[in-house]
Amino acid sequence: MIQRIYRIIFVLFIAAGSSRVYAQTPSSEVGAWLVVSEFEAVAIQDDDGDVDLDFASDTGYGISFNRYWTNRFSTELSLQKFSAEITAEFEGDEFDIGDLDATAVTAMAQWHFNRDGRFSPYLGAGLARLTGDVEPRNIVEPTESLDLESEFSIAAAVGANIRLNDHFSLAGEFKYTPWSAVMEDDPDDESLDIDPITFAAGVKFRF
Repeated sequence: MIQRIYRIIFVLFIAAGSSRVYAQTPSSEVGAWLVVSEFEAVAIQDDDGDVDLDFASDTGYGISFNRYWTNRFSTELSLQKFSAEITAEFEGDEFDIGDLDATAVTAMAQWHFNRDGRFSPYLGAGLARLTGDVEPRNIVEPTESLDLESEFSIAAAVGANIRLNDHFSLAGEFKYTPWSAVMEDDPDDESLDIDPITFAAGVKFRF
């Protein structure tokens, strides 16, 4: 009888230990994202009149790696690639300028709320490195793409994870990265404050 009781206690300890291991909060996660961007429209002052530039965004993509140091605090490294078609309006006429392709690499600290729950919002802040190029559309003759100077900037984000199970979750995030774009090797060129806001929807895997 005593031996049977010992066996039951031993099994309960094993089961409890297994439950704790299974219920441990994963310490890292990777994500794959679809990205939609919104650029700030800008006006260029010219002696002949103002030129208004507008950006129609296309769908891009991104990847991320997040390391959790506590249940609330994590650090994330991410890469996003996104693009937009540039149009210019001058004296009522609209012209197709070309395509802007951008890459943003961000390193952020994130603060999470209700991480053990099904719905877990978070806030993030950090640094970003922005690069890009413009591919002009020239009907007369081909024109090479124009590189933009790389720039370091701040980044801020707000997002949420929706847990599907212990390892997979859906995620959505808004990210803001101020960007004063200027052509490479032309420091006298006027910078354009295009300040992209990106919305990303993705899937994360925790481990």
